[in-house]
Amino acid sequence: MRPFSFNQRVENLFKSYFSTYQNINIELGKKSISIMVIDDDNFDSASIELVKFEDFHQITFWDGYSQSEIINACNEKDSAKTLKHLMKKLRKILDR
Repeated sequence: MRPFSFNQRVENLFKSYFSTYQNINIELGKKSISIMVIDDDNFDSASIELVKFEDFHQITFWDGYSQSEIINACNEKDSAKTLKHLMKKLRKILDR
């Protein structure tokens, strides 16, 4: 059995945290991953974006109000760990 690709692991994490939410979307690409809250009342709603560079991954978290975080991860393991943490934060925002 082949191991899951990084994008598949991220998609599985997304499904585990957001399977009951209708107002959130994920886009998986070769060079980037975007997780966005769909909110008609908030033009700049909460989001997580990962951009894959040659030597590292840059992960940006926006809470939809005023807090922004930019985190650089050196490998896929650290990126997945960071995404998991940020997905938990995003879920807390959705549960408010």
